[in-house]
Amino acid sequence: MTGSQRLTLVVAAALAIMAALGFASGHGGFGASMRLNTDTAAVYAPAALFGFVAARMGRRAADLYLVAVGLLLVADAFAGATRGIFYLSFESLRGTVTPMTKPARYIAVLPHAILGIVALVAGLRSANAAAAQRRDLPPS
Repeated sequence: MTGSQRLTLVVAAALAIMAALGFASGHGGFGASMRLNTDTAAVYAPAALFGFVAARMGRRAADLYLVAVGLLLVADAFAGATRGIFYLSFESLRGTVTPMTKPARYIAVLPHAILGIVALVAGLRSANAAAAQRRDLPPS
């Protein structure tokens, strides 16, 4: 198992934990102030499932997953930091989201930003290393 596959498992596990916390808190439970509720859990759960599958499929699938999830999380963190609204939620599709206050906004952005940046950078580095390795091989 390559490093990108192991990191894919870690990212998928983190998303699965956030999904479980969101489902456990319900719609207006303990995570509602940080927008960790059933609406966001319904987005994190399939993303975690895809991560577990991608890690088992191989390095290229793991790299693709890391880059895609990293881009989505970084874009969502940027939107959350600038506008106070996270778009990776069914709540935003319904149009029932109210912007967060600035202190809560920056605390809620941290998991998205950290996980997204780590996934994006690792996925790109792994894909670039694999491409360089293929380029250095003699043609068969």
